[in-house]
Amino acid sequence: MTMRVVFLVVLLLPLIGCNTTGGVQPSAGSMPAALSQSADTSVKGKDFTWGGSVLSIKNLKEHTLVEVMAYPLDSKGMPNVGGGTQGRFLADYPGFLEPAEFPSGQLVTVTGPLLGYKDGKVGEADYRYPALQADQIKHWDSSQSQQYPYTKPSVNIGFGFGSGGYSNIGIGIGF
Repeated sequence: MTMRVVFLVVLLLPLIGCNTTGGVQPSAGSMPAALSQSADTSVKGKDFTWGGSVLSIKNLKEHTLVEVMAYPLDSKGMPNVGGGTQGRFLADYPGFLEPAEFPSGQLVTVTGPLLGYKDGKVGEADYRYPALQADQIKHWDSSQSQQYPYTKPSVNIGFGFGSGGYSNIGIGIGF
């Protein structure tokens, strides 16, 4: 009977590490590109969390506008630049942001309510930017912005043989 329990545990243990939910992604209709096209005013004032790569930063008298190329967020809330672009948005920060800390290409995650839309240009083309009030801006440093080619947690199974005819099976789960 105990051998059956051990066997069952050995079979089910790898499944414990496989139940990952990842980050909760907003619906496609609430992404910057979709809102840019629809200019949906019913979402004004609702909180969003978007992330991406800084394109430009402009300090004004009492606030700072950060133009961001949006990317999907991973389970930690970090922009995944390999996930395809999701349009552009403006992060409107109440106060001064040091441009040296937000160079072009810097990854950020921004949370705040949608203020509305601001018309601008991308090159010669007209563009309607959804603008978030940047209540929080997460600044990802270069070591955090590395894109890992593997998924965590990882499950490894090993077999071992010892002297005296004993053998073992080992399972490891890494995070």
